[in-house]
Amino acid sequence: MAPLVWFITGGNSGFGLLLAQHALAKGDTVIATARSVAKFPREILTSSALLVQMEITESEANISTAIDDMVEKYGRIDVLVNNAGFGHVGAVEEISSEEARYQFDVNFFGLYNFTRAVIPHMRKQGSGVIVQLSSGAGLLGALGGPVYSASKFAVEGLTESMALELQPFGIRVHLVEPGIFRTDFLKPAAEGRNMGQKKEGYFDIGGAMGGIHGSQPGNPQLGVERIYELVTGTGMAAGLQDQLRMPMGSDCYGMLKKKVAMLSETLEKFEKIAASTDY
Repeated sequence: MAPLVWFITGGNSGFGLLLAQHALAKGDTVIATARSVAKFPREILTSSALLVQMEITESEANISTAIDDMVEKYGRIDVLVNNAGFGHVGAVEEISSEEARYQFDVNFFGLYNFTRAVIPHMRKQGSGVIVQLSSGAGLLGALGGPVYSASKFAVEGLTESMALELQPFGIRVHLVEPGIFRTDFLKPAAEGRNMGQKKEGYFDIGGAMGGIHGSQPGNPQLGVERIYELVTGTGMAAGLQDQLRMPMGSDCYGMLKKKVAMLSETLEKFEKIAASTDY
């Protein structure tokens, strides 16, 4: 297989950094973005890595220009990984509308703008893979994270539809849905950040999430190996390139089973009501 050119947002930490390092170790080229180039560890500074200082909330025009420049430099982008994101936790009443909008600006509109900028190039080359980092919270809503879940549900809906419209152009689209992995994703909660204004009576999701920081069950290195295999059609993901979703972590798999059970119950109990409303 010829070396791939990857574009990874949020490439300075967590899944983004580990995936960048894994792809570089495989001989691929990686373009990685972060809010500050200074946040990249020195070990990623190789001739095959281009580190770009860019906010995920940059204007659509700036993002489009950056993508165009990278295609001109490398000739193509084979894989876009929309990894950048964060979680703002708290009940609906506890999170302000400004905080909710920013959650969507980062998790949805940032992803949306990078995706829109890459698609024309992938259509022109007749190939490409787009990987959207969603979450188990994009499958099943839970106490304490309605706005975060909403942003990931939006990513799921966008990507599910987009996969159908891009298939004729030879572009594959995947949703990667991690459960709770041992990255720094929960560090803000452990430090009391990215939480709504606490109100009496609501579940303390910030305390619960912060309390498990450092002991999450998911192994992020194994997670990025599975992502790389899904993109390249190798290893455990060989033959799964036609699958839209890849749940990661036994906890996420359990959430998916619960969602399927909920929907199955709805199908069974509401069949007659659904049919009763037709002409």
